[in-house]
Amino acid sequence: MFVSPCLLFLNIFYFCLASSNNPRVLLDEKDVPIKRYPLSGNNSRIELLLGPHNNSIFVGGHGRLWYIDFNRPDSSNEVTFPVLERKTDNSKPTTPSNYEYNITTLHSANATSLFVCGSNGKEPKCCFMSTEGLKMNCTEGIRARGIAPLNVTERAPSLYLEGDVYAAVNTDVKDNLVALRRIGPKADIWPDIDKNEQRYVSMAFSGPRKDQLQDRVYTFLMQKSLEASSWTTWVTQVCKADLGGSKMFLQKAWTSRLSARLLCGIHDRMLFFDQLVDVTVSQEANWEERRVYGLFKNSWDMTAVCVYTMADIDNVFKSSDVKGECVEDSTKLGPDVLRKIKDNPNVKNSVLPVKGGGPLMVSRYDYRHIRVDRVQGGGHGRIYYNVLFLSLESGSVHKVLEHAGEPFIIAELHPFSSRHYIQNMLLQPFTKRLYVSSSSEVVEVDLNGCQRYGEQCEDCVLARDPYCSWNGTHCAATAKSRNTIQDVEHGNVSVCRQDKDIPERPSESDADCPTLDVPPESKYFLRCPMFSSHAQYHWLHNGASRECQVAEGSCLLLIDRMTPELGGCYECVSVERGYRKTLACHQLESRAPGPTPYLLALVCLLPCLLLLPLLVWWAQSPFFFRCGTSQAPVSITEEPAHLQSQCSQHGSAVRDFE
Repeated sequence: MFVSPCLLFLNIFYFCLASSNNPRVLLDEKDVPIKRYPLSGNNSRIELLLGPHNNSIFVGGHGRLWYIDFNRPDSSNEVTFPVLERKTDNSKPTTPSNYEYNITTLHSANATSLFVCGSNGKEPKCCFMSTEGLKMNCTEGIRARGIAPLNVTERAPSLYLEGDVYAAVNTDVKDNLVALRRIGPKADIWPDIDKNEQRYVSMAFSGPRKDQLQDRVYTFLMQKSLEASSWTTWVTQVCKADLGGSKMFLQKAWTSRLSARLLCGIHDRMLFFDQLVDVTVSQEANWEERRVYGLFKNSWDMTAVCVYTMADIDNVFKSSDVKGECVEDSTKLGPDVLRKIKDNPNVKNSVLPVKGGGPLMVSRYDYRHIRVDRVQGGGHGRIYYNVLFLSLESGSVHKVLEHAGEPFIIAELHPFSSRHYIQNMLLQPFTKRLYVSSSSEVVEVDLNGCQRYGEQCEDCVLARDPYCSWNGTHCAATAKSRNTIQDVEHGNVSVCRQDKDIPERPSESDADCPTLDVPPESKYFLRCPMFSSHAQYHWLHNGASRECQVAEGSCLLLIDRMTPELGGCYECVSVERGYRKTLACHQLESRAPGPTPYLLALVCLLPCLLLLPLLVWWAQSPFFFRCGTSQAPVSITEEPAHLQSQCSQHGSAVRDFE
């Protein structure tokens, strides 16, 4: 679709100006609790899975599987991923290098075992691994081809449900033979390859429902037809109870598969997003209330997040001519019904986002992953909020509040000490931890870290962070406090004064300003930290406002030439949502440079140094013995009167010096 350059520029300019597109604060390892665990080897792909204990995870990489317990690092473990045994020309069994396989699939099979798959680029392998002692127990119960990708760079989303593995992978290295398949205790589904080029992005379980026969699996993908050059985004459904068709028609093929367009864009502005990047689903108890968050991008390198509900997707599939209902035994469906299903795979209606069909947010940031957490806020209502975590190409993570259909970027997290590409992210909803992995490291970010927001109630409220609230003394984790103060919706600091039990805390302006002596005619600058990007900053000089220069996260006040008129009190003030706070205070004085203590000592010593040779000569002369004594002189001649006065003067000078 053609979009005029002028309209495109206005769209980009509009969204770049929106303050909601900028993170309010920047937080690194000095500001939030972060734990690190190094990964050995060259890991071009990382798979993450929650472990059996709090703050524990499984990590799959290049030929290795790690169990990491961030609370007990000594109990962490690392094992190599086993490979298939092969035979050489002399029929002796050999085992290729254990580091040949990249782990591409990692699921929890049950309480004591994992389902793990890997690929060496030629053939995949799947194993059931016991989590007790991390001992690999490989079985051939489920064949790997069609479940695990051949290429380590292939997205290949998958689900493990009741022993069945749902996977969308390519079964050929050269050709595009990708399809959604199922292998497991139920009937294997191995459908024909779609003629359109497809790229699968994510899968989600739509259930459990009251009637579990109607449980479904949703798959999110991009598709490009043979006639078109552009990609379109789709969501498909298959019934969990699908057993395939009869022996006469659609045997071992899906009989419940339907597809619907998944739209994301702003129609009035002719701004559309047709490339699906990632998908995540919130975890409400009721499946109908769960929200599907799709991360999109377009050819203009703009990204968007569109939100859908499971109920809306389900209603679109129900609008199909075949109704999309699941049956108990699909092998008994008649040929006419099966043919109608095969001939009408696409639903006419499209799935539109909530909020009137527009994106939740549109951004210039290059987002790569999206995850969502459901957080119970503080205050009186204890309302639940959804918080998004969006990874950036730079290695940072944006923490975004969704409220009333509007985004608010709470913070930009810097989990790594240097720039790294984020391979994967995983949320632990119970302990409120975010796990972020690069090719060489996995970090655990404590989302309950709240101290950095500030030492006053207003600072905590302005953060609008559902994880944090004011407990009467400091900004603390909401989950660990009761009767807290919080205003996630608006960040209105007036709530801090509504509770009479909260004492007034002195701000920085109440402290005495330090005095700084600045030499006349010299250049000088004052620095003030800028914590919140949503606040307005300025300097006050004796009450008059002075603009500042922004550099390296600081508000700088430059004094080009110091004069007495520029002396006085300087205050750096921030104003955010009506809350005024003094961040820095200095009293500058400009005076002529006076003598320093060192200079005074030098002035006092200089006459003594000049008199020292004279004193030495005088001590060696006969006159020295006649000064200040009543004894008769040794000389046979009388001392001249003028020499007596000089001697007295010198003696006086010596006594004054001493």
